[in-house]
Amino acid sequence: MLRWYKPVPFSKLHVNDVPDLPGVYVLLRDPDDISSVLKIGPARSLRSMYERELAIPDKGRGLHPQAMMFCETWADAEEAQRLIVAYRRKHGRSPVMNSQW
Repeated sequence: MLRWYKPVPFSKLHVNDVPDLPGVYVLLRDPDDISSVLKIGPARSLRSMYERELAIPDKGRGLHPQAMMFCETWADAEEAQRLIVAYRRKHGRSPVMNSQW
């Protein structure tokens, strides 16, 4: 069973709250609503992924994540794919930012 961390709001103040380890991340539209999933993905470094998302400006993006929730795992790609499939089964579609369109 995976141990999920509470959502971390995007801010330079919280960079060190995210471990520099492989895992699966979930981008959230609202840090207080874990059902506001925008994207699920694997990361070789959760901290690097957090910093990359933090650096993307809000302009022109449409949907801008406000927080990142994550779990540490060495099987990051497989676990992310399993979570995307489970999300698709439950909601009938992939998370918005995982969509090909």
